Amino acid sequence: PKATSVAEILLPPPPPPPPTPETKQSDAKTTTTTTTTVPTPLPPPPLPVDLGRGDPVIPLTDPGTSVTTGPIEFGIGPSPSPASLYDPVGAKPKGNPAKWVTNDDYRPRWVAEELSGTARFTLQIDARGKVTGCTITRSTGHAALDSATCDLVSKRARFDAARDANGKPVAGTWSNSVRWSIPE
Repeated sequence: PKATSVAEILLPPPPPPPPTPETKQSDAKTTTTTTTTVPTPLPPPPLPVDLGRGDPVIPLTDPGTSVTTGPIEFGIGPSPSPASLYDPVGAKPKGNPAKWVTNDDYRPRWVAEELSGTARFTLQIDARGKVTGCTITRSTGHAALDSATCDLVSKRARFDAARDANGKPVAGTWSNSVRWSIPE
């Protein structure tokens, strides 16, 4: 048969009629079995769509009306962030680190005891560039020199804070060493 409208072609078929009970008989006794078939639910009707040309689409649920909507806009969503706006950078000392500990810091008692050595240290620096901690990572062998290294560097060191990949200041570390040698 030839279809008279688009709506007739796309309408779902009517649900099947309800099943009828079946009866089976056996030699010894009579058994009644009832089979019920649950109809498959129909899919929801499609929503009216405008393909951007102003062509109305007739909803299948109400073939007598037409719906016209504006053009379809597909959202792209938030733009992905670039891989890195900035290269992450570690904390950077302001000024000359060689001036943080000088010969003037060598105590006369340490000269008399002939204390010398190289103290390796790591500073913890907050997001404002302030030293928040000091750790001796290699000792001079003398507690007084190791302690003086952290005390002096923590008080005198100034830093530009480390920055993450977005350029935001973050906490970081900075390592270096102080060579304590008896002044001449």
